[in-house]
Amino acid sequence: MQDAWEDWFQKDERLLWQGAPASGQWNWIRNAFMTAFGIPFLGAGLFVSGMGLGHLFSLGGIWDFGLGIILTAFGIPFLAVGGGLVFGTWLHDYMTPTHTRFALTNRAGYIATRYWKRNMDVVPITSDTQVEIQESRKGLASIYFGFDQYTDSDGDRQTRQKGFEGIIDGTAVYRLIRAIKAGEEVTPI
Repeated sequence: MQDAWEDWFQKDERLLWQGAPASGQWNWIRNAFMTAFGIPFLGAGLFVSGMGLGHLFSLGGIWDFGLGIILTAFGIPFLAVGGGLVFGTWLHDYMTPTHTRFALTNRAGYIATRYWKRNMDVVPITSDTQVEIQESRKGLASIYFGFDQYTDSDGDRQTRQKGFEGIIDGTAVYRLIRAIKAGEEVTPI
């Protein structure tokens, strides 16, 4: 059964906008860096596992069989890490528009994702909510209105942004959020 946005809303909430990230967005710099970093891991994994499989099926004796199992087992983690680095970021960028949905109500922003498990982030919008918009050259915008401060393992303070990323009608949604913050009556778009 498919959930409706209204199943998640509180009694006095009403839907003002819903959308999804625009398709065809690629983080080329990140993906190229991760691919370049993953190629040696993938190559090493293929080489070592290939050697292991060669020894495994060479029928040269029990020692070749044992060496084949050890080399293949040693190469599999390198294959997995290399494959994840080379193909994983591209696959994630490809899947994001079909697995992420956004909704804006008169009280909160909803970010629903469904990859391996379902996740719903609800970010309340109040008069104190900080709102940030980032527009790209492609006419897309990312609107952030949830900022979580946390301390990483090195003791550095980090900020995690939550919001609507890569949407087409970003300026209109940004105006809606500003109106909600101001306490104005807003109409759906």
